[in-house]
Amino acid sequence: MTVNTSSAPASTTALPSEDVHESFRHRALDEFARQFDSSQRSSMSPAKRRVLEAFLKLCVSHGMDSVSMRDLAKELDIKAPSIYTHFAGGRDEIISESMRWHYHQFCQALLDAVDTAADASEFWDAMVRLHFTRQVQLPESDLWDLIAATDRTAHVLPAELSAKVTAWVDAYEALYVSAALDMGIADTARRVKMVMTVLEGSSRWFGSEHSSRRAVKAGADQAVLVTRRILELPIT
Repeated sequence: MTVNTSSAPASTTALPSEDVHESFRHRALDEFARQFDSSQRSSMSPAKRRVLEAFLKLCVSHGMDSVSMRDLAKELDIKAPSIYTHFAGGRDEIISESMRWHYHQFCQALLDAVDTAADASEFWDAMVRLHFTRQVQLPESDLWDLIAATDRTAHVLPAELSAKVTAWVDAYEALYVSAALDMGIADTARRVKMVMTVLEGSSRWFGSEHSSRRAVKAGADQAVLVTRRILELPIT
């Protein structure tokens, strides 16, 4: 599906064709990969990974504020003091590492998804499909988004992690901005913000009852269609 920019208002400036700006998304992808490298968690021990996965599971079920170290120990079938062997900083460290772990998994999946994209359009579609699919299949994605959004106004995260989350989000959104520029779309920043709103709300508009592979694929197709339509909107 091609993006028609002819309906955009006169104030929307058309950009040169993609081959001139091929490096936009490649530069953005290099920066995104650099952020990813700085958050590598591949060497994390299986025991620590198990703690983080259990914590995320409980947060999704009961809410992050309701999950205590005792609850986590019960879920893991271990004694609470044992958790401090892996996370000396306790609950705060687990929250921070959970966010880093979730981001690590998302980054790896995204880099894999766009690896074979032949052009900017395929690059865009691959990102949208991945984001939508993870959003509706991994409930912790909504939790991550909620924490990040809350931190922007209430500053609930440690300062260092808060700055890192901001850098992650900026690097991710830059991929969409760059892909849109490579497709010849101008005035991309507000459009990308709208796209992020649609994708982060995927589990709400798609619904949790549609869980089959075919349904999720159809939902991803809808997400691509909607986000492409957003690129066509006149932005004043």
